Amino acid sequence: MGKTKRRKVNQRAQSNKAVTLAGSSWDMGATGRANRIGLVVEARGDLDPETGKTVNPNAVKGARKIDMMEVYFKRGWISARGFTAGEMLRNAVEDTMRGPGWADNDRVQSSPKPDQAVAMQIDRLSRLVGITKRAPPECARLVSHVAVGGNAIGSYRVDGKRVYLGRRHEVGKVALRVAFDKFAEAIGC
Repeated sequence: MGKTKRRKVNQRAQSNKAVTLAGSSWDMGATGRANRIGLVVEARGDLDPETGKTVNPNAVKGARKIDMMEVYFKRGWISARGFTAGEMLRNAVEDTMRGPGWADNDRVQSSPKPDQAVAMQIDRLSRLVGITKRAPPECARLVSHVAVGGNAIGSYRVDGKRVYLGRRHEVGKVALRVAFDKFAEAIGC
């Protein structure tokens, strides 16, 4: 009895299918659940001047952080004036958190204007104080909660209780719009 030998066949040679590559998994940052909160994955590309649409021939995608103020503006819960005022407040707060732009080393002491960094920080703080001083006290907490904190209205607390949950969510939407509009009027947006 002889053994029968199987002939090895090149699987690729017999396949008439076109070769395709898997789609590229673009770097979207950390993939844990806590890291994905507030991220939206969207197509990246150039803006076509003729049509005004985004052209993305390579299907490049990117992740971007959005906050609740932007979500509420897109839903129409906040007016354009209120959104602009909220952005002004958020930018003023973020400006105060920025450093002078260079390290504290010999380069700073030898610069012709060593007090420039201090002057910049004082300007940033005075801009923030100017905005927050004009804000009506009845709406300042809610505006700060949504605009600066990036939080939802459902997590807003008064005396330790969440006041805009469940059936009171509609009341919270109205309070949000009124607060942002009053704030915008107060700071002159």
